[in-house]
Amino acid sequence: MATSLKDTSAITVTPVHPVIGAEIGGVDLSKKLDGATVEAIRQAWYDHSVLLFRDQVFSGDDQLRFAEHFGTVAERHKPKPGATKVEAADWTNLMMVTDIKDEEGKPVGGLGHGEMWFHSDKCYHQRPHRASFLYGIKIPTEGGHTKYASLYAAYDNIPDDLKRRLDGARVMQGYDYGCDQRLNLDINLDDIFHYSQPIFVTNPGSGRKALYVSRLNTMWIEGMERDESETILAQLFDITEDPAIVYEHVWQPGDLVMWDNLACLHARTDWPEDQIRMLRRCTTLGEPLD
Repeated sequence: MATSLKDTSAITVTPVHPVIGAEIGGVDLSKKLDGATVEAIRQAWYDHSVLLFRDQVFSGDDQLRFAEHFGTVAERHKPKPGATKVEAADWTNLMMVTDIKDEEGKPVGGLGHGEMWFHSDKCYHQRPHRASFLYGIKIPTEGGHTKYASLYAAYDNIPDDLKRRLDGARVMQGYDYGCDQRLNLDINLDDIFHYSQPIFVTNPGSGRKALYVSRLNTMWIEGMERDESETILAQLFDITEDPAIVYEHVWQPGDLVMWDNLACLHARTDWPEDQIRMLRRCTTLGEPLD
């Protein structure tokens, strides 16, 4: 793990992994931030893709105010009528990530319990969500970690011949709410959110190229026979999930983690059924990648 410490404005930026992630010190997110501090955080975000702020005590309104520095807070999308039915709380821009239910048995949040495969938030819309903000409230004593995989490092690790072959290619991204594994490739696309995206993207903040695929969302390479597409995607999925390019975050109450969905994937590990996990989430809109 890197140990270097760099002063940036009034904040400190400490890398937490050789290729992805940094901890930010000297910031109280319950307070309004001055322009210099916001710009220093933005540059650290461009440099490291994932930022961790420890020991934060702040409200949902504080979280939304901080998120607005990085774009328009995104509206959440309700599943299409034909999607897998999933019981969820009221759909607001600030979402509780938990499987807790209220006294009437109604979920107080979504994305309940268990493992989640690597994915990128809203990659299956014309305007994928760019920044995600997740705040730890109640954390199990074991498990429930969030893994972050560098899509910059993944792009760099693609064999040169394959990189040339895929230059300019597009992939179909999709998501079926309630599905926690690879999509059924024979599903009726009208029943789910889906969108064709470039397989390689250039990040507008860092200027770096990234491999924009994930095991949970990427269905096929456009214009390619299914068997060939599946073979290539299997190789690319393995590249994105190489442990050498993954930072695994062990949550503590009061952690706020923000990340760039064009620069990394995220996944979730399981935790004991009898333990509570509750986090608070919001995202910001990105721009079309076409």
